[in-house]
Amino acid sequence: MRFDDRLATALGQPAESTAARQAIWRQLVDLLGEPGDGDYLRDAAFERLREWRGEVPIVARQNAALLLLSRSSIASDLVEFFAEDATAVFAPLLAGVNFRGKVWRRLIPNLSPVARALLRHRRDLPNGAMRALEAFGKTDFVIEGPANPFEEDAAQGYSAPDIRELQARIDAFRENHAQAESNPETAFDFEAGADGVIRWCDAMGRAAVIGLSIADAAPGQAHGVDGQAAGAFRARAPFRDARLTIARNGPAGGAWAISGVPQFDPATGRFTGYRGSARRPRVGERAEQSGLLGSALSGDSLRQLAHEVRTPLNAIAGFAEMIERQMLGPAPAAYRQRAAEILAETRKLDAVLDDLQEAAQVEGASLNLTPQQVDCALLLARVATALNPLAESKSVQVALSIAPGCGLAVLDPASAERMVMRLMSAVIGLARPGERIAIDLTSHSNPRSEAHIAIARPRLVADYGERALLEACDIDGEDEGAQPALGLGFTLRLVRSLAESAGGALVLEPHCFCLKLPAAGNAETACQPERGSAIAATPGGACSSTVEPAAHNGLVGGSNPSGPTGAPA
Repeated sequence: MRFDDRLATALGQPAESTAARQAIWRQLVDLLGEPGDGDYLRDAAFERLREWRGEVPIVARQNAALLLLSRSSIASDLVEFFAEDATAVFAPLLAGVNFRGKVWRRLIPNLSPVARALLRHRRDLPNGAMRALEAFGKTDFVIEGPANPFEEDAAQGYSAPDIRELQARIDAFRENHAQAESNPETAFDFEAGADGVIRWCDAMGRAAVIGLSIADAAPGQAHGVDGQAAGAFRARAPFRDARLTIARNGPAGGAWAISGVPQFDPATGRFTGYRGSARRPRVGERAEQSGLLGSALSGDSLRQLAHEVRTPLNAIAGFAEMIERQMLGPAPAAYRQRAAEILAETRKLDAVLDDLQEAAQVEGASLNLTPQQVDCALLLARVATALNPLAESKSVQVALSIAPGCGLAVLDPASAERMVMRLMSAVIGLARPGERIAIDLTSHSNPRSEAHIAIARPRLVADYGERALLEACDIDGEDEGAQPALGLGFTLRLVRSLAESAGGALVLEPHCFCLKLPAAGNAETACQPERGSAIAATPGGACSSTVEPAAHNGLVGGSNPSGPTGAPA
């Protein structure tokens, strides 16, 4: 090619729309990436790039800078241009670009102190670049202000009263900041530039707001705006009650409903940004996406996660079991003990995956439920027996009390056992040594026939409200390591969902967790002990029925092989 007129062609293209200007901007960056100091149009091209830079999204500018690293040679003036941009744009470029020493010596004086600070972390720069950086050390590392604010001969310095005034202002700031932390924001106004980045707001926690972008929708559950605000920005259109989420580390954290209108220069008609306002979502509004049972993942995502984790987990469990049983040959006792520990941990993780998969099935209404008559007394005895080792390890006393006339519940037997097992194991796991957990089975017929299983709250959560219980993950003061793996809140929400899918409910009463199950109207009771009787277990694990309240020093009530509740068969 005898004459290279590509820059002239790019500069001469029509740029009536924002999309056209963004396309030309990227084309000019591509053309200027080739060294060509003698081209008289380069200055005009750089002028055009600086003029349109605000209309190009920051992500596009980052990508353009990163693409330069794939070239065999990069023009130093283009690197200098990108160094004028935000740190997030030029930092990857300066971390990977390579020049000769004389080029660095010409480029470094034109960089900002921040850019030079990034270069100082590189260990592959030539000696010429290092000497140039050392020459700017005296200016880049200097903190402006008087060396000694107490010098009385420096009239422009700070005197002792000035220091006291400054300290008073710092104390006032800290006090206001503490008040702001305890009083969350309820509304604020904001302004965003032509690139969509919020540059001003009047919120007390403005540090968490300024710098957010309304130009791009936040991926997944990340903090930012939703697609409504991003789509309106691309169309330069107003939007109303779009969703904005901010990290919960200040008064501005949480969910917001934002509205905004585009702004244009009255003289030229050029788009200049947005002005808008934000408010907290009203009751009933869903301003933030909620995942399964309050988590950040949907049911499909959790189901896929459980499937992907279970495959390697089964392989680990199988290999550990082979070592424990010495199926591959003799193994030292220490190896077998370690394999047994690994096998126990994999079983715990497998139970967690079962909970996740079951929660996903509840959300997707894909549970295969077959309602049948279930003897609640026999169910409680069977679950109590299974949990007897856990109660013994924690020295917890569990007393089962069966009221006379307790009928049969009508629900899926497997679902009923999962609900009772998870709820009882969570309560026993949170109980303190020596604590007594009362479990009462009663029947009610107003307004409909129901079987009520009331499980006393552990002392650790006796004062928790309903919201605190449903959001509880790690309970303060529980150091026994037996609380639910996914937290008490997840367990309660899962049991509640299972109960509702069976036509029942889980009620978090002040002193107990009450599981209400639909009962058969005229079903014959399979277990009718004397009034006031209870079922308890001796330390040896045998189940007994007595007319005295269950106040023995035994642990968990269990089922007697001779009968469902300890009565003769």
